[in-house]
Amino acid sequence: MFPVLLDLKGKRAVVFGGGKTASRRVMKLLKAGARVTVVSRDFSPGLERFKGDDLKLVKREIKKGRRFIENSDIVLIATDDHTLNDRLEKEARILGRMVNRADRPSDFIIPATLETGDVTVSISTGGKSPAVAKNIKKRIKMVLSKDDLYLIELEEFAREKLKKTIKNQSKREKFLRELINRSDIIEKIRSEDMEDAKRIVETMINAHDKH
Repeated sequence: MFPVLLDLKGKRAVVFGGGKTASRRVMKLLKAGARVTVVSRDFSPGLERFKGDDLKLVKREIKKGRRFIENSDIVLIATDDHTLNDRLEKEARILGRMVNRADRPSDFIIPATLETGDVTVSISTGGKSPAVAKNIKKRIKMVLSKDDLYLIELEEFAREKLKKTIKNQSKREKFLRELINRSDIIEKIRSEDMEDAKRIVETMINAHDKH
């Protein structure tokens, strides 16, 4: 597996199945900005509530999915019929679409994901143990702090400033490594004084420019 984060804003996704598992996948797709079509004979109440411009519900018995797959960029299969899932996956592959299946690993896996501010952490066991992945996610959540989020904000601030003054990428990266390890900056972040932290960064950049 090759771990990636996909930008699905405006992309078309079709989800076969309307149960709880499908609903969880649909919610993640909508949050990512995808336009989703769900095909199923029944839908969970959660899906009905979110029906709108970005979520289309097609109530029908699933026999063939070609028409829906043709009009989609990615395909998610979450029915409780293993034979039907095989058939849908085969159709998707013929049409060259990426496939996710809820009942076994396929082209891509939807990992347990922790999102806090600008931090996204995804944990996967390769489909072998989703329960363990969720347990690891809980432990990571306990480790993340507001300091981490402030540090990300500060590095983004510094990176934009540095692009104008240091053209060499490796030198910018070295500067940023020094920045996140400075005790005075860490102290300002812990006291939630971002204005002073940014002033220190600007002083560092100005001093660098003079050399």
